[in-house]
Amino acid sequence: MPEHPSPPRSRSAAALVAAVLALAGTTSAARAQDIESVDSYVLGQGFNVGPVNFAGYSSVVLAAPDQGRKTFSLEDLSLYASAHVGALFNPFMEAELTGLNLVPWGKDGGEGDGGKGYLVLERLYNDIQLPDGFTVRFGKMLAPVGDWNQIHAAPLVMSTIRPAATYRGSSQYATGLSVLYSDPQARWPDVQVYWQPMDEFSARPDSIVDDHYRLVEGLHVSFPLALLDKVGFSIQRTIDRQGVEQHLFGTDFRYTMDQWSLQGEWVVSTLSQPPSLHSTRDLEWSGYVAPSYALNDRWSVYGWYEVYDGRGSMPLLGATQELAASTAMPFGNDRVAQDVLAGFAFRPQPAMVFRLEYLQNVGGRPINPTGLFASWSVLF
Repeated sequence: MPEHPSPPRSRSAAALVAAVLALAGTTSAARAQDIESVDSYVLGQGFNVGPVNFAGYSSVVLAAPDQGRKTFSLEDLSLYASAHVGALFNPFMEAELTGLNLVPWGKDGGEGDGGKGYLVLERLYNDIQLPDGFTVRFGKMLAPVGDWNQIHAAPLVMSTIRPAATYRGSSQYATGLSVLYSDPQARWPDVQVYWQPMDEFSARPDSIVDDHYRLVEGLHVSFPLALLDKVGFSIQRTIDRQGVEQHLFGTDFRYTMDQWSLQGEWVVSTLSQPPSLHSTRDLEWSGYVAPSYALNDRWSVYGWYEVYDGRGSMPLLGATQELAASTAMPFGNDRVAQDVLAGFAFRPQPAMVFRLEYLQNVGGRPINPTGLFASWSVLF
């Protein structure tokens, strides 16, 4: 895999400092009696200081692919800071340390740029709350394509390894303006429209993302069917840094019945590529379906099956960025990737989860490598 120079980090650091100072100013305005006592802290719900809530999550991952190097890494150490001051000022920040290789293990362990870790600004925005369920959001936010990307925190999603359909071939972020609607009476679907007219603010380095986009705009509509059940539809138009224009159409769903749950996503994209890229590809598609079964309050089993027909291959985990390159096969007639994953999860309490899972490539060129993966994730 070709190496890319890391972008300057001063812009990200400046943004983090500015956000922290703004929230600190809000905190200092709170009265001393509003400060939450340590005894009242509940794991997974954060810590309140006046109108400001500090929370986050961490996740360590052991990756043991059949081919390529093994890693034990801190994949996420994320801090949230949010404040609810009034209708006009409701800031939210998420800063994250990602892709830090803790133990060099196996061939090339700890070599190269991979595994050194990156401090990134995941989200930074403010919400203006309007009457009748409308919200105006401006800043850097998660793009609402499907369901997984909006949840995204390791302790809350189903598996350690993320299906490619949930992150490849679409922009995971949007920097700009968004309007959200949530019916207070739950009679109408939830709607979000968003627009990014420029390059992403404080973009992640090339080594841990698939692409960078200079224009992003889209729509997501979610129809709630029950307390946990939903059906959603996504539309997104992007232009990436190479000039490729993409129109994405997708759907996602979640259905529960007793201890069973079933979720999935499906996306189709049309491509318009500039002549300089010498590519004839004009269509991509992918999808996954994932059942799970809760044995009791602590133990569950889960799995997913995915098909993916898209450009190239890119690993999911920041500290294992060379895995896909080391296991990828040349394009052939059977270019559609097919992966099957099975695993179990143990939650000693709701905010903690241990996962052990095995992924097997059953067709096409690999997107995620065949192998064994384990993770320990905590909300705090």
